[in-house]
Amino acid sequence: MVKESLMTIPELMEFLQVKRNTIYTLRNLGLPTVKIGRSVRFRVDSVIKWLSELEKASNSDVTSYLGKA
Repeated sequence: MVKESLMTIPELMEFLQVKRNTIYTLRNLGLPTVKIGRSVRFRVDSVIKWLSELEKASNSDVTSYLGKA
């Protein structure tokens, strides 16, 4: 069995160096999550892939959601 790294919201906050509200905003924009009961987890590889796709798209809408111009 392959063990995948799952992060909690506080761990992802530290990993991305952002605040909790930014994590919720990114979730609304499609950040992939794993629900385990009432808990939300994030696969490290899925988060990195999703962010890479955003970077390639250079989507200005995302930066406006995050309050950056």
